[in-house]
Amino acid sequence: MNLAGEAKFKESSQNIWDALHNPEILKGAIPGCEGLILKENGEYDVVLKLGVAAVKGEYIGQVKLEDVEEGSHYILLAEGSGSPGHVRAKMDCKLVQTDKGCTLIWDCDAEVGGMIASVGSRVLGGIAKFMAGQFFKAIEKQIKSEGA
Repeated sequence: MNLAGEAKFKESSQNIWDALHNPEILKGAIPGCEGLILKENGEYDVVLKLGVAAVKGEYIGQVKLEDVEEGSHYILLAEGSGSPGHVRAKMDCKLVQTDKGCTLIWDCDAEVGGMIASVGSRVLGGIAKFMAGQFFKAIEKQIKSEGA
């Protein structure tokens, strides 16, 4: 399954970059995040409780970043599994400064298996885009509340 999109922010690209690499901000912004621990090797251990259609459950996984170009680009690799199934994703993230803030351009390839795959790629794609939108709004909200 391939998903892609853009998120426009009124904040500078450096502020968004910093937020996207701050475990406390990420924990508060990731939908269903129950735990996010940054390990010494730069990888994260993640625990999510999510419900997709009639398939609900807890996922435990790892996230790591590759090809990091400070302030502008990284590739996020995520793997997780739980009773509803498993997910493996590779997401390319580019942050571009604009006149009014910045834009995050993302492109994600995901493999989904188990009961969660029975929901169907069209429904899963819609849910994933909705959750991405929630995530990006939560990032901006947390940046604003930290600055207040």
